Amino acid sequence: MVDQKGVLNYDYYEGRKKNLALKYRLSRRTKEVLKGIEKYNGHELDSLLDIGTADARMLEMLNDELSVQTAVGLDYSADLLHTNPNNDLYLVQSDAVTLPFKNNSFDVLVATAVIEHVTDPSQMMRECYRVLRNGGICILSTPDPFFERIATKIGHLKDEQHNKTFSLADLKILVEDEGFQIILAEKFMISPIGFPLEDVIESIIRTIGLDFLLLNQLLIGKKLA
Repeated sequence: MVDQKGVLNYDYYEGRKKNLALKYRLSRRTKEVLKGIEKYNGHELDSLLDIGTADARMLEMLNDELSVQTAVGLDYSADLLHTNPNNDLYLVQSDAVTLPFKNNSFDVLVATAVIEHVTDPSQMMRECYRVLRNGGICILSTPDPFFERIATKIGHLKDEQHNKTFSLADLKILVEDEGFQIILAEKFMISPIGFPLEDVIESIIRTIGLDFLLLNQLLIGKKLA
């Protein structure tokens, strides 16, 4: 089960309407996920599952940008799911570690800012592997633990919001242990509220080996046939 302290509620939906940092993080994570899907899967896909979809705004944006036959969002909070009236999306209330789908159901899985909330990350990844089709990809993001602690200390994040934080190395081990092949693992996001020319600056930072300065982490795993 999901620990209740990690479950977002209707206040998150309201806060994202006016909080610039929340708006930016959503748009930036969506941008990184979109790039990953287009690079490793292509623009067209039969089925997409967004785990921890919240108000399904990312799923909605991905569905608008891609040619998706079936776009599914899953979240533990029914209140958040009910905020999105888009009939093109299939929204399901359930737990991230007990996915209510058949084996080999999806081409792409997305779980951004989710793995740190669940009490059993390994079980979540086993479920992701189970419902993903052979050759499909799973895209994860999670904040860097060091900057997570700083954000909590200065009041940017609430205390005990997450159950466990992961370094990129830890995340790679977790995903590989459940059978995925890692095809991308990198850090991104130089500022929690956005930054001019951030893509260019972040590329330079990664090139010169200073990516430890970046705040967020992205990993893409592939289920081999």
